Amino acid sequence: MIGASLDERKLVEKVLQGDERAKFDLYQAHKQKLYSFCVYMMGTNDPEIEDILQEVFLTAFQKLSQFEFRSSLNTWLTQICIHQCYRRFRRKGRLVAQEQDSLEGLLLTKAVESADQHSRDEEQKEKTEIVRSALEKMGGPCRQILELRSQAGASYIEIARVLKVPMGTVMSRLARCTADLKELVKRMIDEG
Repeated sequence: MIGASLDERKLVEKVLQGDERAKFDLYQAHKQKLYSFCVYMMGTNDPEIEDILQEVFLTAFQKLSQFEFRSSLNTWLTQICIHQCYRRFRRKGRLVAQEQDSLEGLLLTKAVESADQHSRDEEQKEKTEIVRSALEKMGGPCRQILELRSQAGASYIEIARVLKVPMGTVMSRLARCTADLKELVKRMIDEG
């Protein structure tokens, strides 16, 4: 999507004029998607998700005057969310510099996929069944790491602990296995 909708522009204008109801409406319209994204990034059991979400909205309200409507408001807020999650990762010492680039690519891809999936619920059900079927056809190590991440909601750190491998190995395996899974799903869809 290029640019923002007219409703988004009006909402942003009202927030910038100090309209508290507009702030609340902006928060309500985006909080669930951003919460879900935080859970994806940090893992389901991370106690700091609410803090991260609060930081995202504080940052957004502080920088809203800089929003240029080159993308949707949701995309802009997701970018802020990604940065806040990275700050938490760095603060906790969860990532080293070499792994950040790899993780960023994975997270940005997932963010785009996540945004698209919300608007196509029925299509998502079909895709989920295809993915589940493809996952069953995958080898044990790939199936295990993908299930830990997607079904158990485990963070990279948790997966590394369960598999007893370094986090960089988790990230590279996830990237490789995700690519393999995507290819298998594509073949299954093409075969109909």
